[in-house]
Amino acid sequence: MNIKQASEQSGVSAPNIRFYEKEGLLTPARRQGNGYRDYTAGDIRTLKLIRMLRMLDVPLPTIEAVLRGEQPLQQALQAQQTVLEQQVAQLAAAMQFCADLARQAPQAETLDVDACLTRMEHPATQQGFFSGWLQDYRTLAQVQHQRHFSFIPEGSINTPQEFTAALRAYAEEKGMLFTLTKEGMYPEFLLDGIAYKAYRNPGKYRDEICCDAVHPEQLDTGLPLRREKLLRFLRLAVPPVCTFAAILAAGWVVTGGAGWLWLEVLASAGVLLERCLERWL
Repeated sequence: MNIKQASEQSGVSAPNIRFYEKEGLLTPARRQGNGYRDYTAGDIRTLKLIRMLRMLDVPLPTIEAVLRGEQPLQQALQAQQTVLEQQVAQLAAAMQFCADLARQAPQAETLDVDACLTRMEHPATQQGFFSGWLQDYRTLAQVQHQRHFSFIPEGSINTPQEFTAALRAYAEEKGMLFTLTKEGMYPEFLLDGIAYKAYRNPGKYRDEICCDAVHPEQLDTGLPLRREKLLRFLRLAVPPVCTFAAILAAGWVVTGGAGWLWLEVLASAGVLLERCLERWL
């Protein structure tokens, strides 16, 4: 089909089709004799995919990487979701700023423009240190899980093939894209585009599979250093504190006093020690 028909079927304008061809996103065949473009059903589907991703504001380099198989579609969509969430947050802040300023009935001649620009250019200083800490804690936990995670497979792992099957089953269960790059008892693989090395940790009853990111330094939280340090401390301290409070409440109810204080201190210290060993070993 010609470019006019391709435009009608895909919903992409002819100038945009030519632009995508120029950018290397589409390479239609040429008819023998006249050299005119001859678009196929596969080209129409590609154009529709490009149109869909552009409607989501996905950048052209990302679309090109997806079409070439260099980046999984799921990973590209997740990255774009993060970008859109940031844009939503920025728009929400802008809407709130407009509402706050409008309530003051400002006049163009008397408005303190410098103060407004300072507030708009440095919103973090206005929000306070602890604002959004829950979302940041989730971000930290997600990145730490991406750097290292482990799971218990269904059966024992005795051969490279069983190892590969266990990794593939884990990826399918989590809805993640799995690509094996090196089979063996120390396999290497990609999970949603992140490179990992895995090893087996034999247990008394069941094996455990541990996976470490090949380049953990590239998995950055994007958080300010001070906030990240505080969240790391909270990640270590919150479990023993909660354990202390739970045992204190239970002991107080049972004994009517503080007779269990030594027990809860030991239990909390044990939980804290376990968290430290989990992090450092």
